[in-house]
Amino acid sequence: MYSVKMRAHQDGVHISGAETICEAQTIPAVLQTFFDKGFQHENGAVDFLNLKIEKIADPLYPLEALPIIENTPHTLEALCEMHGITKEALDKGMGYIFDDTQYRGAVIVSAQTGKRLDRSGTKGVRVTHFCFEDHAHTPLVSTRIQDALTIATCITAFAQVKGELCVSDDLYYTTGYFASAQCGYHRIHHLKPVGTRDGGRVIFVDETLQIDDYIAFLQQQPKQVIRHER
Repeated sequence: MYSVKMRAHQDGVHISGAETICEAQTIPAVLQTFFDKGFQHENGAVDFLNLKIEKIADPLYPLEALPIIENTPHTLEALCEMHGITKEALDKGMGYIFDDTQYRGAVIVSAQTGKRLDRSGTKGVRVTHFCFEDHAHTPLVSTRIQDALTIATCITAFAQVKGELCVSDDLYYTTGYFASAQCGYHRIHHLKPVGTRDGGRVIFVDETLQIDDYIAFLQQQPKQVIRHER
């Protein structure tokens, strides 16, 4: 198995990224797909595109995909309250998503106080080394949702994770999500204005989380998210 990753920039600013884990014989098709995504993205033209192939030695860790709730009856505030995430923590999390810094990965904060717990600066905590396998009869409507669901499932795999909030930094995509192991992947529409590069990913956790072990799982453990019919 091989990890295949793509990242594309314009003047040092992130435009697009993608990754998966696949067999050697499918690498050419994956590279073409990732190449096309990087050069045909709504966020703009790129002046740098990197494709990386790396052999995976460790076995894949299986994870059951979160259920998708398309038309959630809950507001973001209600979802946070249901999961023990305080208003203070949510406000501070939204501050990271809508500030002037473009974090390359997730920010991890206390679900109680909103205090930032990771020490990754603007780099953020990247979720890497993952792939998706779909056994459901009804396919997902887009690769965008597939990628987001895969990352959300990885992020919420630890019991101390209360929830994850994600807002896309794509210019014309305003739908985000709130995800948790308890209630699934809730798509939330109109989380930001159209035409902005605002966006980001915030992970709300209990402060008992062993954060170094958690980050190692997200960044180093090969993971396979598997979706079954529900």
